[in-house]
Amino acid sequence: MTNELIRFKLSSAHASATSPVSRQRGAALFISLMFLILLTLIGLSAANVGILQERMAGNVRESNIAFQTAEAALRGIERRVQDITLGGGGGLDTIPNWNDFQTDLGISRGDCSLAMIEQGDDFDSLAWETSPDVPEADYVIVELSGGMSGGAIVGSACRPLQSQDSGKPGADAVFFMIMARAPGPAGTADAIVQSIYFWPI
Repeated sequence: MTNELIRFKLSSAHASATSPVSRQRGAALFISLMFLILLTLIGLSAANVGILQERMAGNVRESNIAFQTAEAALRGIERRVQDITLGGGGGLDTIPNWNDFQTDLGISRGDCSLAMIEQGDDFDSLAWETSPDVPEADYVIVELSGGMSGGAIVGSACRPLQSQDSGKPGADAVFFMIMARAPGPAGTADAIVQSIYFWPI
């Protein structure tokens, strides 16, 4: 009787120890794989975002350098124009006047932003010259002269009316339209800046 009871207890303990294992069907493995896939997707997404941000930062840097280079060339030309109006050489070639410029490009007197050229994406048709101060940049300069009608100065968006007696700009002021353009270091961005400059003020 005692031996039978012991065998029964042993066989019952063995059955209870082995039965949970036989009922497992890989649920833990499946859940682990799902978590692994989820973490992989999160990692790939984070990597793609990082790459995109790096490209965006590179494009911003390229545009900023192009703009700063064009701006430096523009200010250099303005200093040379000031030297010319004060009787110096300025180190620039012959500066065309606005009438000749309009005739060559077929634009109106009020198109000082060169919007018609920009719409046609034909900025290369301008007579760009290499900046003497910033070799990486080019420039175009036009003297805004020829704005006379009936012996009086005609103002426009390009060339404001001058005061003949007092105020600024004065009657002796000479107006220029200056444009400068420059590429970024990688050549993937261009910047064009423009100013209407007059001297003496």
